[in-house]
Amino acid sequence: MSSFDITRNLAHGVAIVSALLAYSLSTPSGESAEPKTIRIAMARSVSVLPLWGIEQFAAKQGFRVEMLASANNAEMQRQLQSGVELASLGYQSPAVMAEQNVDSIKILGGVYTGGQNLIVRSGVEVKSWKDLEGKRVGVPGGSYALVLFTLTAEENGVDLSKIQIVNTSAAGAPELQALKGGGLDGLVLWSPIIDRAVVDKYAYYPACCDIGSSKNYGPGNQILAANKAFLADRAMAVKFLKAFNESKEYYAKNTEAAASTIAQYTGAPPAVITEAIKHGDWDVRASLQTAEKIAKQGPRFGFTKTDTSSRIDPYFDFSYLAEATGLPEAKLSKIGE
Repeated sequence: MSSFDITRNLAHGVAIVSALLAYSLSTPSGESAEPKTIRIAMARSVSVLPLWGIEQFAAKQGFRVEMLASANNAEMQRQLQSGVELASLGYQSPAVMAEQNVDSIKILGGVYTGGQNLIVRSGVEVKSWKDLEGKRVGVPGGSYALVLFTLTAEENGVDLSKIQIVNTSAAGAPELQALKGGGLDGLVLWSPIIDRAVVDKYAYYPACCDIGSSKNYGPGNQILAANKAFLADRAMAVKFLKAFNESKEYYAKNTEAAASTIAQYTGAPPAVITEAIKHGDWDVRASLQTAEKIAKQGPRFGFTKTDTSSRIDPYFDFSYLAEATGLPEAKLSKIGE
């Protein structure tokens, strides 16, 4: 063997060793790279079940999830702005972001309709919206539930000056105690908190007075928002939405699995969860028109100082969800049609 052959073989051997070393450093123990972890900020409510229960569907799409329990929409918006990939927000959030000139967040679709409502203490007769006049009704200040209750009541001819609105917290336990003890005639809150009172038979849902029955504002509750940096990887964003949609479809068809998963992150009893599921729907659609109408109400309810309705449209991008579901954007941007 010539010195040239020896040198050539040695060089070839060095190249092979270098390639193997590079491979071992990039994929320890010969395994594939770790799946991407996607963080999701949301409340511990019935409304966001497809997010809390997404893990098994995420695995099929090749990513992991980290759940970040959050107290309110403002906190979830801050988390998105700080780099968290996704969050569930309320319909007033786009108006707030517009006024704050936030340019790092997009709304991708919906999460839930319903799931926040009025209950009335047993023994108090409410057969029409007008029957609420003269009653003491607890409503959490600054909430979207307050906005919907007020606007839907007005739409149904209620003189709000004749209702004694009691500004409550969103904690639940003190409000339920006030309702049970007679301090309140009615309470506006979300599931599964209010469903405890119904199951324990000291309150009921008045058939007349669903706060999501407004013809102008509809039943929308939660919408899905994403950090734009996350959306830069379009393929991953679409994979997430495919998993999200599959999760929604699965739990909508499997009530027992839905109740079991909700119990894990809310701690609510099975009977309460079963009642709560009756009063809402998981829905990936979101109403752009509702968000614009709600933005007009910002100054009245104090979540903005100005009407930002003309600046809402750019915050919505249904193209990712359309790609994930195969549905047209026009259909995804409306609820109830």
